[in-house]
Amino acid sequence: MTKIIRKILPSEASLITKSVRNNLLAPVLILLTLILCGWGSTGHKIINKNSVLSFPTQMKDFLSWADPLYLHASDADNRKNADPTESPKHFIDIDNYPEFVATGAISQDYDSVVAAHGSLFVTSGGILPWAIVATYDSLQKCFERKDWNNAVLVTADLGHYVADSHQPLHITKNYNPGGLHSRYETDMLKKYQSQIIYSGDSVQFITNIPDFVFSTIYNNYQYVDSVLADDIQAKAVSSDTKSDAYYQKLWELTGSFTTNLFKNASNKLASLIYTAWVNAGSPPMPVASSVSSSTVGQITFQLEQNYPNPFNPETVIGYQLPVAENVSLKVYDMLGRETATLINEYQGAGVHHSQFSIINSQLSSGVYFYRLTAGAYSSTKKMIVLK
Repeated sequence: MTKIIRKILPSEASLITKSVRNNLLAPVLILLTLILCGWGSTGHKIINKNSVLSFPTQMKDFLSWADPLYLHASDADNRKNADPTESPKHFIDIDNYPEFVATGAISQDYDSVVAAHGSLFVTSGGILPWAIVATYDSLQKCFERKDWNNAVLVTADLGHYVADSHQPLHITKNYNPGGLHSRYETDMLKKYQSQIIYSGDSVQFITNIPDFVFSTIYNNYQYVDSVLADDIQAKAVSSDTKSDAYYQKLWELTGSFTTNLFKNASNKLASLIYTAWVNAGSPPMPVASSVSSSTVGQITFQLEQNYPNPFNPETVIGYQLPVAENVSLKVYDMLGRETATLINEYQGAGVHHSQFSIINSQLSSGVYFYRLTAGAYSSTKKMIVLK
């Protein structure tokens, strides 16, 4: 999320009236939110899903969380348009704090920081570390209640915020020089995501959650200057920042530490999940209540909004089935002509997702519709192709 959005939407909603936000800013904010959010939907899905690879053997039942964590990785981003308090949770302009510049740290106590700098300063500059701590607390309470369905959804949000804390441009006021933000976190990642390979690592029990969270941000801040400098070098190779030569050089320079940031994000998320579970008494996940892609939330027939949307060149369409059915998922143009068949088969109950790519298609920019039919159930949603 860029500062364009986050400065307009502080949690102090009185600064901008609801009618002004809805009538004047909504179209711009929706588009910017979809294009510039976190590591992009691809990165968040990778980090969330890979977190289960670090679970210890006593958490083997939690391996079933891989798919729902993947599917719900961008839920937090999707809430931004409806909830103005959501956006500040995704970043912190840590170098706006004079004490950080002087000592490399700030107070971990939110109330103390607000008392020192004012609510507007803190909120408009992002509350990412406190959002991580609060979401961790919510996860532990879910485990204590044995509320498995909500636990996995809260974990998906926790993973999103943890991932944002590992994106260097989400922890600095110099977040988007020359449009670098989306080039680094989204466009480059789409080209080189296959090179981010992670097989898991040992988790750690965290004795002090705030220390863990803030130290992670302080450590990742060292990469801010690297990303900025590497962008300059890549532009020296090719001034065309849309060219393959530019992205090849940018990945050559940033790929090593970017891959490590992804691995660390997945492992730290696993450690937070493990710690919350242990602190809650290590409740066993009952077989009958085992949380899998087929038991997240209330299972009903449901067709999700594709993400990202608008998109180019790929998007993911999620849907859930309470029972096994013959499933058809097709794409249509504005005139109702079928342009693609994504699914046409018998599928079991659960949460499913289908990837739709326009790389080898003749589809032009515009509005399209996708329709899910499963038995007697049918639902249609709109998506936008931007070329």
